[in-house]
Formats: sequence, structure tokens, C-alpha cells
Amino acid sequence: MHSQYKNWIVNSYDRIKSNSVELDKLDQLVGDGDHGSTILKGMTVVKKSFLENLNSPLDDTMVTISKQMRIEMGGASGILMSIFFNESGKIDKLNLTQSIIEIFEKSIDKIMKRGKVKAGDKSILDIYIPVLEFLRKNSDLKIEKNKINEILSLSLSKTKDMKAQVGRAKFLEEKGLGFIDPGAKSTEIILREYFEAIL
Repeated sequence: MHSQYKNWIVNSYDRIKSNSVELDKLDQLVGDGDHGSTILKGMTVVKKSFLENLNSPLDDTMVTISKQMRIEMGGASGILMSIFFNESGKIDKLNLTQSIIEIFEKSIDKIMKRGKVKAGDKSILDIYIPVLEFLRKNSDLKIEKNKINEILSLSLSKTKDMKAQVGRAKFLEEKGLGFIDPGAKSTEIILREYFEAIL
């Protein structure tokens, strides 16, 4: 899976880089205004570290880059954004769909606990949960990238109508309505590239 994960990480970095200004502008509407530059810092260290550890076992590499991402980004966003990278190292190419389901289950559980967040709170969780629900329903079928991409797009769009219950955005009360969550947007990018690379 090293080559697929390399494609995922390099392509995610490229897309985050090209969207970082837009993500910052989006975050200016609902947060500190720095999500784009912060996630770009995280993805920069992820890419660098992964390329330096191509000969290491994948699970060890993903643990390493997850820690470095968390340190580089700092704060709650660093903790929450790095969880999926850490869990993704447990992928099993011989049991692909089930292992992806378990990766999403564990990621969601940790995000909920560490972020004290639930579905509908206008967060990255609102991207992960619909994907997991689809994977569970289609675990015995070939996963279609087009369907995953539809779910990602729809889930991101739905965050517009959510009132933020976590992070700085929760202090905006109704003012955040009508805008997608910047963390959800960067998560959508990363997950879209993930499925593009591994399927």
C-alpha cells in the first residue's frame, strides 16, 4: 500500500496547498482565520516525513507522521486532524473494505472523545460519519469512488446549515450559518484523495 499512500499524501498536500488561501478566508468567517495555513503546515510535514520513511512499515510510518502533524499544527485541530492519519496505517489490503470501515470507526470514536463533538456540531466529524454509514451498507460490494465523492460533497454542503457547537465558531451563534466549516472542507479534500488513491 506504500505507493497508494504516497499518492494520497502527495496529492492531498498539493490540493491543500492550492486551497489554503480559500480555507483561510473561509475560517475568517467562522474562526481564527488560519485553518488553511495551519493545515498546510501539517500536510507539509506529513509529506516530508512520509517520503523520508518509504522503506519503513506503513503502520509505523503513519504513527510517526501523525505525531509530527499534531506537533506542527498544534492545538485541537492538530490533534483531531492527525487521528485519521494514525489510524490509516492499520489498513489491510487483503481485507480492504473491512479494514477501511475499522479505520473510520476508530477515527470517529477518537474524534468524538478528544474533540467532545457529536454529529451535527459542524465539524470534521460531519464528513467522516456519512462515509462510514455508506461503507457499512456496502461492505459486501465494490466501493465506487463516484459514490464516495457524492457523499463527501453532500456532507460538506450540509455543514452550511449547521450551527457550530465547537471551537471558536460556536461563539458566532447564528452568524456561521450559510458557510461551510473549514475543517470539514480540508477533511473532504483529504478523504477524497484517500479513496482516489486506494480504490
